[in-house]
Amino acid sequence: MQKFSCRIVCEAIRNIIRREEMVKIVTDSTAYLEEDFTRENDIKVVPLKVSFGEKHFIEGVDITTTEFYELLAKSETLPKTSQPSVQDFIDTYKPILEKDNHIISVHISGGLSGTINVANLAKKTLNTEEICIVDSLSTGIIIQFLIEKALELIKHKEDFKHICSSVNAQVKKMLSRFILDDLDYMVKGGRLNKTEALIGSILHVKPIVSFTNGKSKVEGITRIWKEAKTRLLAYAGKINKDIGIEKIGVHCGANIEEGKDFKRMIEGILEIPVVMRQVGSVLGTYGGPKWLGLGMQTK
Repeated sequence: MQKFSCRIVCEAIRNIIRREEMVKIVTDSTAYLEEDFTRENDIKVVPLKVSFGEKHFIEGVDITTTEFYELLAKSETLPKTSQPSVQDFIDTYKPILEKDNHIISVHISGGLSGTINVANLAKKTLNTEEICIVDSLSTGIIIQFLIEKALELIKHKEDFKHICSSVNAQVKKMLSRFILDDLDYMVKGGRLNKTEALIGSILHVKPIVSFTNGKSKVEGITRIWKEAKTRLLAYAGKINKDIGIEKIGVHCGANIEEGKDFKRMIEGILEIPVVMRQVGSVLGTYGGPKWLGLGMQTK
């Protein structure tokens, strides 16, 4: 009778421990999360890197966004970016797993960076199924929206597998579109195909670009920056009318005041709150100092 009681109690204790296992969030520096949001939700950020010649920097660690754009303006050559190492991810994942936690790891599109592949290699090296790696098929504010979905499910104490499948499903609801003042940054960075790059360089246009299946795709062109902004606004209005927008954010480069004005314009049209994010070294390398973008979570 005593042994039976002990078995029941021990099983109950194990069930309590199991229920209290935590799901933690890991992402990379291209999410450009605000420090308060990262700290309050105990999110671990694995940074990408940027190099100006022989000078190497870790995004968000030893180079600020302001410092990056100052260097970009002075540099005669385009900086180069690189993904984190496998060891960078192992060093982030391992302490979390050692506490019997699960991990939702949300990252920049595999079509834009090798980061997601490195994360998968780290998971394989650690020989664990307790890590769910999510390809955002985008970057920036879209990653934040996916993280917010995960946090909502964690708050409601959903199980790890359900959170993993739900966040991956949420990716399909995300849309991104942006306009560039200077196409050269994406061309030199190899983020457009040769045909699109050739057209852009010959016509000197302001391209309207989307992330389609995780890769950059030119959706339209215009020669006037003001018209490009108008078309971006019209696109947001159409999406809101046809599908509905739950969340939306504005990205910008060094043109932060223009970004703030654009945010106000979006809020006036859609009558919903708009998040704004100035992007740093990695996305700034390909977008250049002047660009605007929208990240949307549809209904």
